[in-house]
Amino acid sequence: MDASDLEQFPTSDLQHRAFALARERRDWRFFLDLFRHTPTAIESEDIDPDVAEIGVAIDDLLGMWREATKGDWGSAEPLARAAFIDYIQRHGAADEPTA
Repeated sequence: MDASDLEQFPTSDLQHRAFALARERRDWRFFLDLFRHTPTAIESEDIDPDVAEIGVAIDDLLGMWREATKGDWGSAEPLARAAFIDYIQRHGAADEPTA
């Protein structure tokens, strides 16, 4: 699926796909980089998860983000959409169904 195909999806769908993929890959850096650009940027420097507990740490970080933003990207939505599309393209291509 290319960027123009992904652009057709609403932000919430892109977010769901990118978050699921990043969580599956235990990609802590994706979440930190993304959340640093939110309207109520999460101070991620203080969060240093134990590698064995990365899944729990990601859940905690997502919870903090939801609480801080109420799930609204605000002015950061264009940046978030671009990050989701890029992430899905780079890491989800093998999982995409073929037509």
